[in-house]
Amino acid sequence: MYCLCSNSSFDDILERQRVAPLPRTEMINRHTGCAQGCGSCIDALLAEAEFLELLPEERATCAP
Repeated sequence: MYCLCSNSSFDDILERQRVAPLPRTEMINRHTGCAQGCGSCIDALLAEAEFLELLPEERATCAP
């Protein structure tokens, strides 16, 4: 598949994620251009990243 907003294939995006894993929201913001794009590929891209176990845990925002 392809992300038109970032002009990148899913393979390219997932390889960048594999090399430098980012939490879900950061991955979308950094690798898809979703802030300026349509976002139509996001669900499919996240599903593939989850299937490949490329999404680390979200960082905690509060100290215990």
